[in-house]
Parts: sequence; C-alpha cells; structure tokens
Amino acid sequence: VLKVGHHGSSTSTCDDFLEDVSPDYAVIMCGTDNEYGHPHKQTLDRLSALNIKVFRTDTDGTVFVGTDGKTLAWGNYNADDN
Repeated sequence: VLKVGHHGSSTSTCDDFLEDVSPDYAVIMCGTDNEYGHPHKQTLDRLSALNIKVFRTDTDGTVFVGTDGKTLAWGNYNADDN
C-alpha cells in the first residue's frame, strides 16, 4: 500500500519510484474540487498504467486500511452517506 505523495500532484510519484516500490494499492488524500486540481491526471495515469488500485479521499471519503501482517482489510467512511 502506497500513500501517494503531495495529494497526487504531477511530480510527487514518478515512474521509477512506482516500479521500485511496486504497490498493489495507492491512497491519495485530497479535498473535493480543490484549487490545485489534485490529484493530477498524470499521476492517476501512472498508477493506472501499472494496474494499481487507487483509493481517494475526495471520491471515497475517509479511507481505512488494516492489516494483521498478512492480509489487508479495507473500509471507508463518506460523510455524505450519513
């Protein structure tokens, strides 16, 4: 699991880094309709090209991941759902 740097800006997560780390999942923390346009399309395209499943706080709400060291458990909480 990779926590994507700087809200998913275009320069935060380069191809070489992604290939070295080789995450299965990525979490991007950014606000809805933020003035900086995060996450940037370039970053989303990089993640997609490597088949990395993306969770985003702007679209998925608060993202939770837990582990016992062997397996992952995912959840989310979206305030709009309440």
